[in-house]
Amino acid sequence: MFDAHSKLGIAQVIFYIPVTILAIYLAFYRHNRPRIAWLILIFFSIIRITGGILVILWGQIPKTGLMVAASIFLNTGVFPLIAATLGLIRLIMAREDMNSRINRHLVLSRMLFFIALGLTIAGGVLEGSDTLSDVEIGVKLVKAGYSLVVLFVACLLAIEVSLWTRYSWLSNPSQTILKTSTLATPFITVRICYLFLSVFYPLDPRWANLTGRIVPFLFMGLVMEYCVVGLFLATGFIIPRMRNGNDKRGLLVPDTPDRQGRNSSCEAELR
Repeated sequence: MFDAHSKLGIAQVIFYIPVTILAIYLAFYRHNRPRIAWLILIFFSIIRITGGILVILWGQIPKTGLMVAASIFLNTGVFPLIAATLGLIRLIMAREDMNSRINRHLVLSRMLFFIALGLTIAGGVLEGSDTLSDVEIGVKLVKAGYSLVVLFVACLLAIEVSLWTRYSWLSNPSQTILKTSTLATPFITVRICYLFLSVFYPLDPRWANLTGRIVPFLFMGLVMEYCVVGLFLATGFIIPRMRNGNDKRGLLVPDTPDRQGRNSSCEAELR
């Protein structure tokens, strides 16, 4: 018999198989480069399928190794979901001529992402050790990694705010992408809150991923991810295909009446 967590694992696998197929279609058939947002979504879906399978197996064979592996996939799998937001911003950067300040924020965000991911994976592995000192170090590394997630998200929010100040100058596809990124933020925030609660209060039955109450795990964890993934996929089908860099509009100074008049005069002379 399958317990409640195993049933959610089955539902997770069923949900992310078509998501993977749709993300592959977006990455390799519908859109040109940059494909980073869709590639990250593919990676995230594979992680979630693998995590769901591990949860199912752990429910049937409760071994420590399976529990550690399932926990790592459930927790670190949040990173690609957040990084997909960075991928969407990268799509805006490809369509517009952005200033160097935003580029610096993107570089900093990527650095924080990889450092946090490395700390979390290393800590998760050490948490499965039989040595108490290794377990303690692992817990500290995991907490440090997730603390960096806050800085990572803060950088993303700063970039989004900066883009919103230039909203009227963005092309229509870029405006759609920015709206999606902003709409996804509340769902990602709730998911991160659940992540922190499960990491910093692992013995509390309300927040334990594999042994805790099913309702918080479902609504604060899985459903939030489903909403974000749905938004990202919908955006991928809404925005047009980029024509190999020819769509770049640029964040230039908007046309003023004087500029429009000069442009009209130039066009008249050319005729």
